Amino acid sequence: MEIEKYKRIFDAQQGVIKLADFTAEGYHNTVLDRLINDGYVNKLKTGYYEWLYEEPVSEGVIIKKLFPEGIVCMDSALFIYDYTDKTPLTWHIAVSRNKSKSKYKIDYLPMKFYFIKEEFMKIGKSEVLFENQPLPVFDRERTICDIMRFERKMDKEVFNKAIKSYVNDSKRNITNLMDYAELMNIKKKVSSIMGMWM
Repeated sequence: MEIEKYKRIFDAQQGVIKLADFTAEGYHNTVLDRLINDGYVNKLKTGYYEWLYEEPVSEGVIIKKLFPEGIVCMDSALFIYDYTDKTPLTWHIAVSRNKSKSKYKIDYLPMKFYFIKEEFMKIGKSEVLFENQPLPVFDRERTICDIMRFERKMDKEVFNKAIKSYVNDSKRNITNLMDYAELMNIKKKVSSIMGMWM
C-alpha cells in the first residue's frame, strides 16, 4: 500500500521527521501536503512533520527532534523529579541565549523557553527516561539552583514544596548544589535558604 511506504519513513524516525528526511527518500514535498490533507500527517512547524498514529507521538520525542539543544528545566524538571504536585501545563525548556529566538516559535505544544548564558547550559545537564524516551534535563541540584534564581517569579507554594522535597530526597547531593551555586553566582542565597530548611 502506498501510504505504508510513507509511514515507514516516519517509523524510522520515531514518528517525527524533517522535510529533508522525506525528500532524501526521493519524494517531493507536495506528497507531504497530500498526506496532511488526507489526515495522515501533521505539520509541527516549518520543516517538521509528525505521523498521526492511533497512539500520539511522545511529547519527549517531539521536543528532542525540534529542539535537540534544549534542556528541560524549572517547573517541568520539578515535575520529573516529583518535587511538585502540579502538572505543568507548559514545557519549560532552557536554550542558549546565543540562538535566534524566532527558531523557538511553535504553536503545537505549549512551551516556555528560557534563554540563558551559554556557559550555564552545561551545568548539571543530565538525562532521564520520559515515556520511554531519553530526554535532556537539568539534574536535581541545577533545578534547585534555577528555582532559587527565579524565586520571585515562582508560585510560593510550588517553590516551598520543591525545596522541601529536595531536602527530603535521598538522592540529593549538597556538594554539587553548592558547586553549581558558586558557578552561577548565587552561593550566598542558596546557603541561606538551605540553612533555613535543613
